[in-house]
Amino acid sequence: MNIALFDATKYWSGGAQRVYLCVKGFKEKGHNVVLICLATSRLNILLKNEVKIYNIHPVSDVFDIFSNFKIFYILLKHKVEVLDIHSPKFYWFATFLGKILNKKVFITRNVEYRKKGLKKIINKFLYFLCNAVIAVSQKVKNDLVEDFKLSQNKVKVIYDEVFFEKTKFDNLRNRYNISEDTIVFSIIGRIEKNKKQDFAVEIIKELKIKGYKVKLFIIGPVEEKSFYKKILNIVEEYKLKENVIFTGFVSNVYDYIFTSDIVLCCSLYESMGKVVTESLYLLTPVVSTPAIKVKEVLAGQYQDYLKIANELKLEEFLKLIEEIIQNIKIYRDKKNKLVFVNFPSTMVEEYLKFYQRM
Repeated sequence: MNIALFDATKYWSGGAQRVYLCVKGFKEKGHNVVLICLATSRLNILLKNEVKIYNIHPVSDVFDIFSNFKIFYILLKHKVEVLDIHSPKFYWFATFLGKILNKKVFITRNVEYRKKGLKKIINKFLYFLCNAVIAVSQKVKNDLVEDFKLSQNKVKVIYDEVFFEKTKFDNLRNRYNISEDTIVFSIIGRIEKNKKQDFAVEIIKELKIKGYKVKLFIIGPVEEKSFYKKILNIVEEYKLKENVIFTGFVSNVYDYIFTSDIVLCCSLYESMGKVVTESLYLLTPVVSTPAIKVKEVLAGQYQDYLKIANELKLEEFLKLIEEIIQNIKIYRDKKNKLVFVNFPSTMVEEYLKFYQRM
């Protein structure tokens, strides 16, 4: 098959990683792949020697003459048979162009956000046009079926592949001069209101007041500058400069997870919560909001490392965190004995079979 994948992640995300693994997997299976993404995306670096990449940044989610023309040209030049659109930025005009050229069009839905009112009515037409939809969790599928009256067969759940580029991980305590009696936390993801990094800083403040030695890694690029400034102000106000480290984007995120005693997920919304799954596979305890859906894919032994608060409240998070701290030596010992191997994944095969079936 000749397959075109579309992604509009500014730099990197769980959705972009899915696109990366799809591109690699499709190519290994003998298919021709072309990638359309933003010029700022890390996909350009990772895949520059793998496939043909086109950088397109639409000025509108619905209509952009230049982008429309360029995509039309790409689809014809590469004789594309299947379009898989992973970002809302490309949903509308890539779907229209695909249907005009009588191609198979798929939408991969990475997020949970639900449409309301007029937007819901308009998007019903979008999902009517495409051949099928891939959802990253059962919850996302259920919402799509309910909101847009789609048939069960038109929406398929394909879970993220969890893939680690290495199977031995570095403890970064020495690099950051962190003592062994310090409890290390990480919160991972784009710095934006939905991820609630400000709430993680509040947790660190409360733990410090209780007498714990704590360190927090805030890992990820800045998506919302005003929110980032708000977090900086909170850190300054609470005198936590020695306790909070902003790393920006890191390519070795698994070393930070491995170094952490606890990973925090404070998100208001998550379609799945891939970083949570990855943390649990590395035997790093996670304290999270109910937003994550990882219990759909976790085996029982990993669920023992997952603590889910009923809601985003400091007292709930602190209670769960202190339960972990009481057993911190046990958790660390188990992690230090970890012999890790990558799990076999069927993600790529499921995509290809679904393309062919629809």
